[in-house]
Amino acid sequence: MEKKSRLLENIYSMVTLRGTEYLLAFLIVPYLLRTLGPTRYGSIALMQSVIIYFTLVINYGFNLTAPRNIALADDSKLPRIFSSYFWGTFFLWSGCSVLFGLGYWIYSIYFGEGLDIPLFFACYTSAVGTVLFPVWFFQGVQQMRYITLFNLTGRIIAVGLLFYLIRSPEDYVVAALLQSCTGVFAGFLSWIVILSGWPGILCRPALKDVWALYKNDWDVFLSSLAFNLYTASDVIILGILTNSTVVGYYSGAEKLIVCARRGIGAVSDAIYPFISQKFKESKDTAFSFLRKQLTVYLIFGVSVGFMILFLSPVVVPWLLGDKYISSVSVLQAMSFVPLVVAVSTVFGYETMLPLGIQKAYSRTFIAASILNLIIIVPFIVWKSALGVAFCVMITETFIMIVMGWILWKKRILLGNNP
Repeated sequence: MEKKSRLLENIYSMVTLRGTEYLLAFLIVPYLLRTLGPTRYGSIALMQSVIIYFTLVINYGFNLTAPRNIALADDSKLPRIFSSYFWGTFFLWSGCSVLFGLGYWIYSIYFGEGLDIPLFFACYTSAVGTVLFPVWFFQGVQQMRYITLFNLTGRIIAVGLLFYLIRSPEDYVVAALLQSCTGVFAGFLSWIVILSGWPGILCRPALKDVWALYKNDWDVFLSSLAFNLYTASDVIILGILTNSTVVGYYSGAEKLIVCARRGIGAVSDAIYPFISQKFKESKDTAFSFLRKQLTVYLIFGVSVGFMILFLSPVVVPWLLGDKYISSVSVLQAMSFVPLVVAVSTVFGYETMLPLGIQKAYSRTFIAASILNLIIIVPFIVWKSALGVAFCVMITETFIMIVMGWILWKKRILLGNNP
């Protein structure tokens, strides 16, 4: 009963966080889209997509493996595990920062100024927040109320400043900075709790432990890399082949879909350490839980999908403004992406990873990334921003089908094992 109570508390905390984020996004995203306009907002979206690659390397898949390992660890081993993951993240951030500095210095010598450096560093603040705020730790110890509390504090401060400071398209760098600094605010608050609640948890880095993490999590890192190749790269390729205005049209619709995806991610993040423990204790109980979760996802996913499909022509102009009429068809094309992502999340994140099927999980995303890279350019040439939306739907559906097929082939599709 205690574990179920903690699970419900964690789900409530994460859903509350995503729900409040959704409400704040409902307030601030339309304001920024209207105030900055498609071109400047598209520039921010394009740079945020570039920063995703830095964040991806810094995370190295630790956000997937650390919660499970911390949840299963004895108290005596917790400081060593925590320190390995934290220093592993810090070293990767340091390496990325140095390599970028050298790369930009060499580029500027031979080609002159080409990158919007103020915008880059404004968005790069989110990478700093990735290091400072160890979300994976609070997931692992199943104390997700702290994630909610710290994130909301940071977001409320940022949203208040956005409304106060952003007045015209020229304020786009400040807008990017304020959107990116939530993790920094949350990070400072989280360390107050970590150092007081778990004294002595941060140790000197043991390089052999950090290296072991890099080696053991390589497959998960590849899956994260592949996943982001078709999420971040789509926006970058769209910007290269078109312009920032078209990116703005796509991003306007994508932001609404991201809200739904974050809700799914919130529930899954709360369930992941719980289901990892359940698989260790009783696979039958774990599979029974996942079947019930999948049923709920299917019911809500279908309902939300049809709502997005039929209400988009009314909601988009009202929410984003008449400038974003082109976003309507993009949003409709992605209506059922939340449903597909929900199912594949249960198959992959909540089933394959706890069962140790990491290589197949990684290869699925690599295959999906290759598929996406093959079709993205022709689709953009064919339908511009709408073509990207079609690619997203096709790629996510491919992931769901392949993961389901892998589990069926291994005869463990939600408990159908011999």
